[in-house]
Amino acid sequence: MNFSTKNTLIGRIADYLGINKSFYKYQKDNINCDSDIVVSPVEAVLADFGRIKDNGKIISKSKKEIELSEIIGKFADLFLEGIYFNFYLSPKDKHYWRISYDCELISTKINNGKALLPVFVGLDNLFKGNNYFAKAIHKNASIGLIFKTKFFPFAMIPVGSLNVNGIHIVNDFGGKYKKGDIGGYFSIGSSMLLCFPNYLFEVLIKTGTKVNIGDAIIKFDFETASDSFL
Repeated sequence: MNFSTKNTLIGRIADYLGINKSFYKYQKDNINCDSDIVVSPVEAVLADFGRIKDNGKIISKSKKEIELSEIIGKFADLFLEGIYFNFYLSPKDKHYWRISYDCELISTKINNGKALLPVFVGLDNLFKGNNYFAKAIHKNASIGLIFKTKFFPFAMIPVGSLNVNGIHIVNDFGGKYKKGDIGGYFSIGSSMLLCFPNYLFEVLIKTGTKVNIGDAIIKFDFETASDSFL
């Protein structure tokens, strides 16, 4: 059940030198266990969050857009008019992630990427006129993961910031996870994109917030959720 994007020559050299392993060394994390709380899977800064349009497009704060279907396929329809979070991991952050809620993995879409130079999610506000938001999603390695919970579906999309190393999914339990389980890890730079459906979610963090793995990011209303989405 474990799988990865394609490793490159530079990635293999980084593995040999022990560079990658230092980025994703697992540590103890404090996980918010409240049943109505979804937690951050990563240690990162929330670079952006907003509404997914009814045509399936994610539009960043700097008005750059991507087609959600390009990274998660037909499951994009589950998230129309929902919300997305775009987390940016700095080189100092932990480069592994944990699972945000009790769930089962139902779909995986691997994109090995084609970027020759590093492209980072979240640079739109620094360099005007360049659609880094879309370029990073389209050109860098990514894995589109769809999960179902008892109450709602959600998507986790780890995105590499440089096409020289891999993204690795970890699961030894037939695709089933508990909140706080290790979900995978990055080699070197990365971002994490989360998508949720159009249910009654209360967003608990703001753009620019630094979060730790396991921190509460949204609270959901059980009455608006349904297990009939599949």
